[in-house]
Amino acid sequence: MAIRNHSLDDKIIEAATTEFLEFGFQGASLRRIAKRANLSTGALYTRYENKDALFCSIVKDILSEISHEFEPLQKGYMDAQKSNSVDAILEAIRQEERVYQKILLKYYDQCVLFFCQSDGSSLQAKLEEFMAYKAKETVAFLENISKKEVNADGVEILLLQQFYCYRAILQKRLSKEQTTACLKMVENFQEAGWKAFFRQIMK
Repeated sequence: MAIRNHSLDDKIIEAATTEFLEFGFQGASLRRIAKRANLSTGALYTRYENKDALFCSIVKDILSEISHEFEPLQKGYMDAQKSNSVDAILEAIRQEERVYQKILLKYYDQCVLFFCQSDGSSLQAKLEEFMAYKAKETVAFLENISKKEVNADGVEILLLQQFYCYRAILQKRLSKEQTTACLKMVENFQEAGWKAFFRQIMK
């Protein structure tokens, strides 16, 4: 069996990342990626079945890390729910925001691709599924702690607004320091809103 040339894989990933960041999934070209990597298009196809497979290979680490971090986050929300404390719930939200911030800063380019440049790829559906799942779980959580009826549509809109804030930050392609400052500003603003919301529904 031939030994796979991993240095060649690194060249392809680097070239593909640059191409996808510049043109998005739909506008990217395997021919241009091959040219950037100084390869033939045929050599590219021996490693990746198609453009979607190549795009997914770049972003897979984000999905793996989100999945890995998700279980302890769920436990934090369960503990907060049992405590019936607004402060405990806000801390659970902060923990989740810290995880997303860590992933964003660790995999910055991949996050830009997943959240901003994935239209037309199979990951677009995964992103939409994630958003729908997150909205459903949040509504269920709020219904468990609330003493009043929860506006599910309103909650979904609030979560989408939060997502688009993160997406807008990524689209600006800021430095690490600027990104961290913007994330903190958004989180402080949202926390004030959630705090008022929780106090209202838990009266």
